[in-house]
Amino acid sequence: MPLIDLHIHSTASDGSLSPYEILALAQDSGVRAISLTDHDTIDGIHDILDDLHAFALDFITGVEISCEPPKGFDGLGSVHLLGYGFSLYDRQLNQALTTAKIARRQRNPKIIRQLQHLGLDITMAELEDRFKTRQIGRPHIAEMMVEKGMVSSFSDAFDTFLGNGCPAYVVKYKMPCDQAIQTILDAGGVPVLAHPGLLSFKASKDLERFVDTLVGYGLQGIEVFYTDHDARKTAYFKTLARKKKLLVTGGSDFHGSFNQGVSLGRGKDNIRVPYTCFKSLTDRVTAMRNLHNRLDILENNLGYRFVDRSLLQTALCHRSFLNENQTVCDSDNERLEFLGDAVLGLCVGHILMQQSPTKKEGELSRLRSTLVSEPSLADMARIIDLGRFIRLGKGEAGSGGGDKNSILSDTFEAVVAAIFLDAGFDVTCDLIQHLFEETVDRLLAKDCTVDYKSRIQEYAQEVFSQAPVYTVTREFGPDHDKTFEICLELAHIQTRGFGKSKKAAEQDAAGKALNLLKKK
Repeated sequence: MPLIDLHIHSTASDGSLSPYEILALAQDSGVRAISLTDHDTIDGIHDILDDLHAFALDFITGVEISCEPPKGFDGLGSVHLLGYGFSLYDRQLNQALTTAKIARRQRNPKIIRQLQHLGLDITMAELEDRFKTRQIGRPHIAEMMVEKGMVSSFSDAFDTFLGNGCPAYVVKYKMPCDQAIQTILDAGGVPVLAHPGLLSFKASKDLERFVDTLVGYGLQGIEVFYTDHDARKTAYFKTLARKKKLLVTGGSDFHGSFNQGVSLGRGKDNIRVPYTCFKSLTDRVTAMRNLHNRLDILENNLGYRFVDRSLLQTALCHRSFLNENQTVCDSDNERLEFLGDAVLGLCVGHILMQQSPTKKEGELSRLRSTLVSEPSLADMARIIDLGRFIRLGKGEAGSGGGDKNSILSDTFEAVVAAIFLDAGFDVTCDLIQHLFEETVDRLLAKDCTVDYKSRIQEYAQEVFSQAPVYTVTREFGPDHDKTFEICLELAHIQTRGFGKSKKAAEQDAAGKALNLLKKK
């Protein structure tokens, strides 16, 4: 039976292995499908997006969110919810995780101060230097305490100092359960109750009542297969999931060396999560997106509400979807893409003319080409979380088409055309100006640094019909602090430039050459 693991932590939160190392380990261990479920962050997933295709693994987005129990269940302490299959670019989810991340950063120095008050010599600076992770957590503190001989073991650090009720424990930020579940749902994901066997209830009926409460919020599944669930608990949770019509998931809660004895895909050699769990989970994600195509979320991200929403629906219809669903879409979005390209070019050109009154035609053309390039438009599409709303054929969807630059940029152009047809040029241009505001400001600020090389290249081609020649004539200084001397030759002039890099020296030489040419 192929192994799957839907509960894994990396260095992005409190694991000891990087996201890339986890991919490699999963493949080497014969694991077929995984989800990276770091605590309150999806940074690790962003780190490996470009690497996923290189591994023979099925992958689904994941996160583990720490939650405040609902009213009536205050004694539970912390409830953990897993989210699967959500869009990485959902604004509400990212805002919620940012809040949690900030709270975690504020918590760690408080823990360190408590330990210092107890006479233990440990600092945030040495933790950050030792682990070099973006998100320090209690496991990192515990590991450091072991290394410094302050405690006998990792578990001793928690039992004596860091655990709930211990002298260095600091209450952590927790999102309300109903908010966490709704946030995952709105992001197109599936919310699942993590390791229910770790929750303490006086009676089994209290657990069932708790699950019913979460189901009322929109809970979709239970983590049945889990490292610390014995056979009796696993059987009970499987029955409960079936009774409540919830998905069954499972995972090892792998943390690498921070959770000794727990291996990826196998836990304490006591779990075997069937692949059918992964298949059911991905099928549910697809079904939920098809059933609840939340175009209102996309409109909010755009800052525009359509009068004729059929225009937006056509803009989101990729030809691969139309080929498989002739009765659902009247046409694909390629004609709108053609129109959107023209509208977008005019709008961006208009914006640049307004904001750069001193720039020449060549400079404006270069800036416009950068702003409406495929990578730039794809990034803009990600900002508005466009990918999750594009309707794709099964093959294209299965190969990650919703995050391909080509599909994202083309669909963004189609959406621009849909807005133009729905509201006219002025509204569209105002909207484009708002969406591109930060990108344009950043590009113009960067462009303020004069590119002498580009300028003299254009001048040389126009006046002399040849390009300037750059030659490294000298390198001097120690290896760690070299200075380069570069000679520029063009027609009848010759200049020498200096810089700490070859590019900087070339710019210096080009600037001097332009000054000479101006004087002639």
